[in-house]
Amino acid sequence: MEVKTFIFNSFRVNTYVAWDESGECIFIDAGCYAEREQDRIEKFIADQNLKPVALVNTHAHVDHIVGNAFLCKRYGIDSYLHEDDFYNLSHAAGHGRMFGFELQPPPTPKPLGADVTFGSTRLQVLHTPGHSKGSISLYAEPQGVAFTGDTLFRQSIGRSDLPGGDLNQLMSSLHLVLMRLPDATTLLPGHGFATAVSDEKWQNPFLQPMEN
Repeated sequence: MEVKTFIFNSFRVNTYVAWDESGECIFIDAGCYAEREQDRIEKFIADQNLKPVALVNTHAHVDHIVGNAFLCKRYGIDSYLHEDDFYNLSHAAGHGRMFGFELQPPPTPKPLGADVTFGSTRLQVLHTPGHSKGSISLYAEPQGVAFTGDTLFRQSIGRSDLPGGDLNQLMSSLHLVLMRLPDATTLLPGHGFATAVSDEKWQNPFLQPMEN
């Protein structure tokens, strides 16, 4: 599996294109809002001769779904979202206007199952709520890679004070799901730089034991 990272919109969302030797690819989070951003990702798909088969949203906060309508229409693909985040998607247009986004109505997503597949690649869907009720991470075990959305960032964690957020759930997702992945697992977050499970165990201040 190969991965290309694009940084899009004023929130600097990481939009990922993941593909394998089959030429099939998926989009993970659609931050492409401006026309120039849409042109960049379209050119990359054409230059690499890739065939998009799906768009997966790690959650439905507006900065991650502003490009859903464009990508789904352009490539004739379905979007996928955890059912617990359909509420956020239904309110995305209003939230978008608060931040200056005029959102094209996103297509109705399909609920995520246990896996996302393209070509010969399988990504395991891990429910990691806390940033939002339907936040998910995607784990490619053979490749040792996990896409963490806004649950975990390099030396930081996602917010839990937005609608549907819950700090206790977030900490459970971090400690009981993501930090139980193999230490060498590369973590690709929704914003910022890549990291690794081992680095976050030792360097993330939010994941260290509380001192008495």
